[in-house]
Amino acid sequence: MEKVFLMIILCVMIIDLLIPFAIALPYKGYSHLKTVMSVLGCKESPLGWVYNVWMIISGCTIAIFSYILYNYYYNEQAGLSFLLFILLFTYGIGDEVISGIFPLNEKKDDKNLSTKIHGFGSVIGFIALLFAPLILAIIQFEINMWCLGLYSLVFFLLGLISFVFFVLSDKPKFQNTIFALEGLWQRLICFFMYCPFIIWIIVEYELINLL
Repeated sequence: MEKVFLMIILCVMIIDLLIPFAIALPYKGYSHLKTVMSVLGCKESPLGWVYNVWMIISGCTIAIFSYILYNYYYNEQAGLSFLLFILLFTYGIGDEVISGIFPLNEKKDDKNLSTKIHGFGSVIGFIALLFAPLILAIIQFEINMWCLGLYSLVFFLLGLISFVFFVLSDKPKFQNTIFALEGLWQRLICFFMYCPFIIWIIVEYELINLL
């Protein structure tokens, strides 16, 4: 049963990274390089409702995964495992579920209650996700899983760099530069933040097969 749950979570994470490209296909004028993924859920998006439903499903799955990780490391690192649980749970509910329920408008300046709730949840959830690989790395170092810890740390640093570029993308003086590609930086953040957990699942899946 545990193996099945891990495979489901792995599939959800991979779909999370790929589904924006499928949802954007009928969305004329959408740019993966310049536009954030949340816009795919707006009312102007032909498949916006599909994206929003998926965000809710994905967020609930990530929240369950946060509890699985908490149980896995609780006996060895209770405090850090609880912090990791809080970070991933906050991302799953704050960024994904809330984003699915309260879609973003296509235009940034067109703000309503849904957009404001979406923005608040996304900021809190995304920052929580940003530091989750760092906590995972610390846990792995503490229990002498040095190789996995190093992977997690490297991906955290790459994600942090991408996050800095993502923040700069909204600054006027960086317009018409590579830093303005906020869609690209957001996708790279998600990729780098997901990688340590995808690796963890693959390794754990192989360990289960050996039992």
